[in-house]
Amino acid sequence: MPTLRSVDWFLIGAISTQDRCKSVLLHNKKSLNITNGAFLKIIDEPSVFSAKSEFRMASMQSEIQRVSTNGVEILELRLLGSLARVQKKLAGWIAQSNGNVILDISCLPERFCFPILRWLHESRDVNNLVVTYMLPESYTREDLGYDAQDWGQLPTFVNSDANGKSVENVIVGVGFLPYSLPDWLKKTYATPNFKISLLMPFPAAPSSVDRSWEFIRRIEKDLSLRDDRQIIRIAANDLSGAFQRIENITRGGQTHSVFAPYGPKAHSIAMALHALRHSCEVYFTQPTYYHPEYSTGIALDQGLPAGHAYAIRVSGYDFY
Repeated sequence: MPTLRSVDWFLIGAISTQDRCKSVLLHNKKSLNITNGAFLKIIDEPSVFSAKSEFRMASMQSEIQRVSTNGVEILELRLLGSLARVQKKLAGWIAQSNGNVILDISCLPERFCFPILRWLHESRDVNNLVVTYMLPESYTREDLGYDAQDWGQLPTFVNSDANGKSVENVIVGVGFLPYSLPDWLKKTYATPNFKISLLMPFPAAPSSVDRSWEFIRRIEKDLSLRDDRQIIRIAANDLSGAFQRIENITRGGQTHSVFAPYGPKAHSIAMALHALRHSCEVYFTQPTYYHPEYSTGIALDQGLPAGHAYAIRVSGYDFY
């Protein structure tokens, strides 16, 4: 983030079982200045992984507190709990930020990531808003999440004006695991005029491509794709490209479209930004707990944690 290096930032992130949850902090005093911050400590529902997850999260919390030169506030929450405390705290964090906020989405579950982005985007007290996504060394080959909830709208991404209107487009981010998405798509949108568009991350590592094609195969099994152009290939970390393709699919928001963010976080943020602009619904089958080794390690670039920074708002100007 060299063009914004002179800004003093307030960092909002998440304590996770993943090593990369501390990656942005490791850039402090090197590529950017972080003067304050807050981390959400999000606790999964009880599972066979609970003991291991608790151990890893405690270790990561200690690491975050160690590398944070000015200390960070930690807010502990349940994965499926109310977001009211987050919204209330966010107002105070914005006030502390002097209008300069980094939202690190690397380890934020969708049901937190999307509403926090909305609240930051809607606040005109946020003058500079940057979203970061940091890279791990590797992902587990096992399932990333488990015991997914029913198909439902993500908090705050509900469009009451759409009641009774038939959905023309469902835009799905292709990821590693669709959970129960194929079944819910079949139950909910089995109409002749319904069109599904799949945002596939490509180019990507061969192992990731294999998992993406398996994701698509499971959807194709229940919902036949009429045209291979429904599979839209976009680089995994190309937020701007994903946003533009979504704008094209929806004809600039003219069609009644809903989103299902199962793919790369850059694609998910593009969905969120389009949904904010056009009051769209966003659906997800939220897992109730995650693999404790969802990802491991921290990818490096010239000795610093590797990742991507997306300027959403600079000096009060919105890019999306």
